[in-house]
Amino acid sequence: MVNAIRRAAVLLAAASLLGIAGVAVAQQAPAQPDKEDVDVTSYQDWEVRCLKSSNPQQCEMTQLIKSADSGSPVMRVVLGYPKQIDTAAMIFILPLGTQLVPGLSLSVDGGQAQRIPFQACLPNGCRADLPVKPALMNKLKHGGKATVTIVGPRGKKMNLDISLMGFTAANKAIAE
Repeated sequence: MVNAIRRAAVLLAAASLLGIAGVAVAQQAPAQPDKEDVDVTSYQDWEVRCLKSSNPQQCEMTQLIKSADSGSPVMRVVLGYPKQIDTAAMIFILPLGTQLVPGLSLSVDGGQAQRIPFQACLPNGCRADLPVKPALMNKLKHGGKATVTIVGPRGKKMNLDISLMGFTAANKAIAE
């Protein structure tokens, strides 16, 4: 339990240092850098965002997932390489009202799902953070889609598909 709390704290701190909390979230947050201070490059369905003012440059890759029904944003996925851990970290930001107890699950191309607990809910949404181990990174690089399953406010399961088109190229851009 203590290790899980420490890991969550490290990931949250790392995400803040990378600017993930500010750059990645669709809504404006006080700590968000000016749009002029962020370089954005598209790699098919992924965007790489880099802070121009940071030295060395801090970058992350992100994808905004929209509802198939309404077209409104329902989830933001962010992947970065925080200095505080020796692997990539993936962050899922979901809307307030998502049921927290079941957490979320992530599967790649219909494979075995991995459960991920929520760490915190902030004004922009609820966060679930995941250190990306080499086996998962390999699946993401070679997969077609990842699926996040959550339980919505009314108890209905929702599957949110993340396109992996452009994932490898975007990851290569931020991992260097």
